[in-house]
Amino acid sequence: MATVEKKVTPGKTDPFGTGKILVTDCLDKFAQQQSDPFLLLHHFGPAHISAMPQFGMHPHRGFNECPYLKQGRWLGTDPWNMRGEGQDALFAEGQLQWGKSGRGIEHGMKFDPTYDGPVQGFQLWINLKSANKLDPPEFQNARADAMPLVDVAPGVRAKVLLGELNGQASPVETQGIRCQYVDYELEAGSEATHPRATGMSTLFVYVYEGSGTFCGTSAKKGEVLRLSSSGDVHVKASSRLGFMLLAGQPLREPIVQHGPFVMSTQDQIMQAFQDYHSGNFLAEECTYKLHTKGKTTTTKRRIEGRR
Repeated sequence: MATVEKKVTPGKTDPFGTGKILVTDCLDKFAQQQSDPFLLLHHFGPAHISAMPQFGMHPHRGFNECPYLKQGRWLGTDPWNMRGEGQDALFAEGQLQWGKSGRGIEHGMKFDPTYDGPVQGFQLWINLKSANKLDPPEFQNARADAMPLVDVAPGVRAKVLLGELNGQASPVETQGIRCQYVDYELEAGSEATHPRATGMSTLFVYVYEGSGTFCGTSAKKGEVLRLSSSGDVHVKASSRLGFMLLAGQPLREPIVQHGPFVMSTQDQIMQAFQDYHSGNFLAEECTYKLHTKGKTTTTKRRIEGRR
């Protein structure tokens, strides 16, 4: 069984500058080599949609971003990466996106004006291998019913967002990054064991609801646990419990980050800024995959409005 190496209460940040909603910066107390291959995990909400800002168009290069909307819905403001879904650019409750930014994307988000309710979600950034940082971008959108729900034990259900659990795999292709991203929900008094995948020595638990024990260490809402590099994770719910489990195989490559750019050297960061300001930032086209239950549709789209 794994052991808990560190338990922390992460800080809050106001990345939107509105003062209306604070975001939990789940990995802020850990050095990059401790969280490798994960760069960032933010938890926003639950809050009423009126407290949430819109996200204007902004660039990314050199990493994968993976938003997961647990409650609510929003609309993509980019003109190309979510077309063809029947409901134009809709990002619905329970949906997950894998956005490989590669050499460059710009996108944004706004909330659906027809929705009036709570919003809660997570934003995960995962590093790209240095050899792939200038690849063409690729977006995958997985509808809620495309990701497996695993009944791990009585009163324990897990939604497999990325990777595999008990033989059931997410349809999202992580493109050479070995990782697991699982949303666990437990009824009070239930317990289960999460099997450690071979090679995934980085493992975090973030409790977003209730309380429980993890490998004998108690944790409550808002706390993050970093577990040892080997061994399974045994969990028991003291109350109704919800937590995100994040496991991955480290890339062990240099990381230089400046805002929305994550590269391997400072020179590459400078090049990203130069490309952005000179109009040579975006890729020519993007691959888009839509995962629905039992089906994946792939299209290639030319990026409109190329800088």
